[in-house]
Amino acid sequence: MPPLYRALRHALMVLAMFSLAPSALGQSLAPNGISIADRARELADARPWAGMIFAGSSVADGKLRDIVVAPWTGSWGDDTLLGGAGSYRLARFWRFFMLDAELGGAYRFGDTEGGEFWAAAYLRYDGFPWTNYVNTTFGLSMGPNYVTRLPQVERGTDALPEKNQSHFLNFFSPELTFALPSWPDREIAIR
Repeated sequence: MPPLYRALRHALMVLAMFSLAPSALGQSLAPNGISIADRARELADARPWAGMIFAGSSVADGKLRDIVVAPWTGSWGDDTLLGGAGSYRLARFWRFFMLDAELGGAYRFGDTEGGEFWAAAYLRYDGFPWTNYVNTTFGLSMGPNYVTRLPQVERGTDALPEKNQSHFLNFFSPELTFALPSWPDREIAIR
C-alpha cells in the first residue's frame, strides 16, 4: 500500500476516535461569565502533561512551501514515519502564549530504516478569534535531533557522497492543533 494511503488511513482512524467521544458542541462550559475559550485554556493548563502518536510519509521532491500549500503536488517518498512524543507545559504567559518542553522518538520504515530522537521547546499561540468554536493552537519548535541513519538525500550517492554529514541535526517542527473547546485535551495535530 502506498505511503499516502497509509497516512490517510491513520488520519481516518484518529477522526474515528474523535467521533466515538460524546458530542460536546452543545454543552456550555462558560460558568460565571468566563468565555468558552478561556475555560478551554483553564482545562488544558490543568493537565500539563501530554502525549501524542503520529504517522506520516516522506516527500521525495518539491519545495516545502509548495508542499504545504498543495500537498497533492509532491511525489511521495519511500519512507513512512511512525512515532510518539511526550510534552510538559512549562508556562503560560501574556494570556495566549505557552512554552512546552517535548521529548520524542520516531522510526522511518522504507529506504531509510532508522530511528530518530529529539528534545525541543515549543512556543505556542492560542488566541485565535474562533477559539470559542474550535480550539486552535499554532506552535513552533526548536531543539537538537539525533538520527540513527541518514536519509539517502542527506548521505549523497556512492559516486558523490555528501561531505557535510552529521547524525546530530536541528529539530524544527511547525504544528497546528485543533480540538473542541470542551475537550481541549483531545486534539488533532498537523506537523
